Amino acid sequence: MNKTEITILESRSPEDYIDRSLKARISPAAKAKLARLWMESTGYAKEDILHARNRHPYWKRKKMEGSAERTKKRLAEHDYSRGASVRWNETLVAEFLELNQRGSDGRYEQKDWQLAERFGATIPSIQYMRRKLSKVELLLGSRAPRAKVVDYLLRAESVLARGKDAVEELKSARKGSVVAKKPKAAVPEKKAASPKKIVVKKPIVKRAQKKKTGK
Repeated sequence: MNKTEITILESRSPEDYIDRSLKARISPAAKAKLARLWMESTGYAKEDILHARNRHPYWKRKKMEGSAERTKKRLAEHDYSRGASVRWNETLVAEFLELNQRGSDGRYEQKDWQLAERFGATIPSIQYMRRKLSKVELLLGSRAPRAKVVDYLLRAESVLARGKDAVEELKSARKGSVVAKKPKAAVPEKKAASPKKIVVKKPIVKRAQKKKTGK
């Protein structure tokens, strides 16, 4: 065993092991053998090494390389909107809640692209609904009635961000506006009274009776 390999085996933590392993110019097969020996001697597990590897600056940079292009390609491959935005109504939101369930491991049972395909949407649209749902659950709690959750999900994310009071005030304001705009019952118009016919009475002229004169 050479000096480089001994140096790697003397690592005191998973982070130290990853750092020394990266600097060593030895084959992948030799590194795999050293990893097994190091875990046996220290008691650390494979998960500990993987965790330290993912947090190391070198591997973080590696992950970031080309991530923008990969994301762009993924969004294009799973765009089911056909250029039109989804009009989320009560029926669609209720269906979204049914399909957006988590398993026992806390992960979504359906991936974002699967929901995008189901609703004829884009991945960002589904992610937007999931963000709103997280905010609604914080505002109402996990035991909130389904109808109330649906109602809150129909609100804009900016409104939800202002809190529960803001949502309720908006609901009250809109309800009052609808009542104000409700048309009043039509009152039947009264027929205009026809003008009375004015009758002009002719003056009665009494004829003077001639007095009879006797001879």
